[in-house]
This record gives sequence, C-alpha cells and structure tokens, in this order.
Amino acid sequence: MDSVAQRLSVVGAGTALELRGVTRLFGALAALTDVTITVRPGERRAVLGSNGAGKTTLFNCITGDFLPSSGTIRFFGEDITHFPPYERIRRGLRRTYQISALFPGLTVQDNVYLACRGVSRGRFSPLRPGQNDALMQSAETLVRA
Repeated sequence: MDSVAQRLSVVGAGTALELRGVTRLFGALAALTDVTITVRPGERRAVLGSNGAGKTTLFNCITGDFLPSSGTIRFFGEDITHFPPYERIRRGLRRTYQISALFPGLTVQDNVYLACRGVSRGRFSPLRPGQNDALMQSAETLVRA
C-alpha cells in the first residue's frame, strides 16, 4: 500500500501515525525518551515544549531525518522506523516548514493535487489526458476531509 489514493481509503478507520516507545540518544544525551503517540486519520495534534525539549528531534525521527535509537514508528499500519526520508515521502508522509511552498494563485485543491502528483510514481504527460484523474480524486478527497 504505497499510493496516496490507497492510503485515503483508510481514512476514518485505524491509525494514521503511531509512535511506540521512541527514544533518540545523542551519545549519553537522551533527546527523546519512550515517546508514544497515536494519531487517527483526520485528527490533529500539537507538540508543545520549551527550547531543547525535543520537538524538532521528534519530527526528525518521524520524517526519517534521524533514526530512533529504539522504538517503532508506523504510518497507516506499516513499520517505517528504518525507512529513509524519500521512502516516507513516497508513502505520503511529508514535512513542511514555517515557510510553506504553496502556490498562492492556485486553489487549495490544486495545491494538494500537485503534492499528490509529487509522491506518485511515473511521469506526467499532457499527451495522456486522464492519467492523473485518480490523483485529482485523491486531492479532492483530502480537501474535503
């Protein structure tokens, strides 16, 4: 299960993101200790903490920039703990920074469509109309969720 459309079929059931016992050590320093989080499809979570509390380290572990020293990370039921960032991106797990890369002249749905197209495999060709209908449907479903 690695396409955006397939992942969308799971919306409303199960767990989107699950961290169990995630710990990240830098030598003797524990930046994260036994972090457990469950996020269901459609839910939102806030990560709050003072400077140095491990917020960025947590996101780096989720996105694959850092590997946890121990624990597991699951995305829609698949263990992605040891996946490199590009494999997580292919599965639809992305990170944005405070300065987003949106196209202000496009609709929300068109921006989401472009993001979906970026994680899909294959090449875009204007000579094959309809090849991206499934991606447009995925974008529409995401916008409505």
